[in-house]
Order: sequence, then C-alpha cells, then structure tokens
Amino acid sequence: MIKRGLHKRAAALCSAVATVGLASLAVAPPASADTMRTLNLAITCETGLAYGLEVDTGSGWYFPNGSSYVSGNYKYFTVYIPASASLLEYQPTYCDNQPTANSQPMWEGYSYSITPGTSTINATGYVTDYSYSVGYGYSYLFYFCAINSLSYS
Repeated sequence: MIKRGLHKRAAALCSAVATVGLASLAVAPPASADTMRTLNLAITCETGLAYGLEVDTGSGWYFPNGSSYVSGNYKYFTVYIPASASLLEYQPTYCDNQPTANSQPMWEGYSYSITPGTSTINATGYVTDYSYSVGYGYSYLFYFCAINSLSYS
C-alpha cells in the first residue's frame, strides 16, 4: 500500500511538472524592444483604389499600425515598422475592381533593401493585380507590387 501510494504521487508530480513545462512552451516570447520608424507609402492599384496594407520587413507578412487617407488614385499610408528592418515588401489587402479568382491574392514583386535607422522612409508604389487561369475553371489572383521611388528624411 505504501509503495502504491508513493508511485501514484510520483506519477501525479511528474504529470504536473510536464503540464507546467508544456504550458511554458505555449507562451509567446516577450515582444522585442525594437525602436520603430515611420514609413510613408503611397500606392495605387492598376484596377482602382487600394485598401489595407500588409508589409514584410524580413520576419513574415503583418499589418503594421498606422493610418491612411485617399487623394486621387492614391492611397497614402503612414505606418510604423522596426528601425532594424533592412528589407521592405508590401501588398494591399484588396484593390477596387480587382479580377475575380478562386484564390486569395498571392504576392509577386520586388524585395527592397532599406537602410536600418530611425529616419522616415517615403515611398511611392504601384500594384498590378491580375488573374491567371490554370484551366478547369480555376484561377489565381496575383498582386505584382513595385516601388517607383524611395527616399529618407
């Protein structure tokens, strides 16, 4: 009886330790204390006005914090990206009058090298949005995203 009780307690203790250990693995790592910098990006889509903005600065696509406004055919975004970033890619979430397709938009375009630092990045770009049919009634939607000009201030 004593042996069995100790065995059950040891098993329960190991189970509790394993649960705590696994729970600690599920916790997200602490956020980086990276300084942010401003990105002013004006974009236009070939088929109409751009909505939403996703960027990739080297760690995958994300929606940066910021604001936007419209003037003419351009959507002007003022967003914040890490000051340590040395790469910039972007894509809109949606373009007015974009072609219909069976897929979510897939990114095509160029990766731009940017100089790490805290200066503001000012850029102008365009998006060519098009559908590519692979046959059998299925097509993909692509966003070809490029930057016309890029400067620092």
